[in-house]
Amino acid sequence: MLFGWTNVFLGMALLLVGLAGMVVLQNGERESSFLEKITLRKLSERWVRPGVQIRHISELVHLWRDEQLIDHEANDCELSNSRARAFFKQIKEWSFFKKFPDQQTVCIQIIRLLDREGHCPSVVDLQGDVESSWDENTYRILAQTTLLDHSLNVAEQVVHLLSENQAWHVIPDTMVAALGHDLGKLKSQRGSLYSLGEHPLAAGKLLVSISGFRELDKKEEILRAIKLHHKLPEGLLGKTLKKADQLARQKEMEETVQAREAVEKNLEQAKVNNQDGLSGASPQPTIKNSIKSARQVQVDIFNENPEIVKVREEIAPLQLMDLSKWFDTAGFLNELKPSINRMIGRRFFAFSMPDGHVFFQVKVLEEVARKQAERAGCMEIATMAADDLTMRQVLFTIVHHLRQEHDVIARGLIRDNFFGGYFLVTKKFGKNMKGYYTPFHAEAFGSISEMEQAKPDMLRDIVKVSPYLGNDDQEA
Repeated sequence: MLFGWTNVFLGMALLLVGLAGMVVLQNGERESSFLEKITLRKLSERWVRPGVQIRHISELVHLWRDEQLIDHEANDCELSNSRARAFFKQIKEWSFFKKFPDQQTVCIQIIRLLDREGHCPSVVDLQGDVESSWDENTYRILAQTTLLDHSLNVAEQVVHLLSENQAWHVIPDTMVAALGHDLGKLKSQRGSLYSLGEHPLAAGKLLVSISGFRELDKKEEILRAIKLHHKLPEGLLGKTLKKADQLARQKEMEETVQAREAVEKNLEQAKVNNQDGLSGASPQPTIKNSIKSARQVQVDIFNENPEIVKVREEIAPLQLMDLSKWFDTAGFLNELKPSINRMIGRRFFAFSMPDGHVFFQVKVLEEVARKQAERAGCMEIATMAADDLTMRQVLFTIVHHLRQEHDVIARGLIRDNFFGGYFLVTKKFGKNMKGYYTPFHAEAFGSISEMEQAKPDMLRDIVKVSPYLGNDDQEA
């Protein structure tokens, strides 16, 4: 009997072992099946619900890449140009890029490209291109600035302009536009668009191919700003780019002209010191008439052709506007005053005369008006393009108000339906100058005698200012 029960228990044990073996075999088969090799794309399909868009893992990798690794890669680049290296460092350190890493990455890519290829001239001379209409002197002067330097100059102006307006959040996208606005001038991009005289379009085409640009939220606005930076731009980004480009060109012109004047001065001094050694020598053609050339460059950069302005005034009569929401007369005059007889290098924007008049360049009135409008929150005036016809209406309204209500405009020197006039500035030494000014009575700004005492020597050289009557023989 005992033997019988032993057999029963032994049989049950063998049955349990058999069942366990079957489970082990089945699990082994499942494990082997699970470890089969499949692609990441197929694997990702098992992670999503039906109807959910499938993303390849390569498209998601940037979401968890080690930030330290990215920083290391960015700092690993070897830039040959010292200024490019310095600007690269600023790009990495500027706080307004902390929330805009994608724009920072694109800017870094553009700087690398400019460091490699941006040592070409910053201007193009092709039939049909906007720059081909510039005077020969303008082209020769601005061609001495490389594309790399010009792009960095524009980027620096962008930071200055937008920081001044406390619009730091706009800087990253506008910086992309500034660094990339002239990429179409690179020698490697001289294809069909370039040959057609469309360097802004060629720049946009290249910018789209730069890593990370397509992912920017404002990419379309950036491309449009680049396309219109020689025309009528739109929005704060576009208008800032155009103004920054103009200011950068003005700076480049001044630096080049100053360098030329130094060469001319050295040549003249060398002639005096060693007349025999330099007999028959003469200054190079490219460094003659620096002042006249500088004036022509100014006209080309800002499109301030006197004849065009005159035609516009005749075709579109100026109308008064309601500026009561932001314009303040006392504050306006107070902000104009520091410009009187102030020199920046060889430039001046307003000067007094002993006869009791002060002559302001119109751009001074415009800048003060923009600042007042901005402080009052009137951004449509503050961000208006310089060549916007509405800005002329603003200036006309301001001058009309100052003329009628406060009698601070010298009415006998300009017509009542204009905000300024052309004047011939006669100098004691050197050539006379013609300029567009708004004349004020000096007493609106204080003592004329104090103004005259504080006048720099260069402005003391002006002996007479009279309305310009269109006699080209008198024009410089």
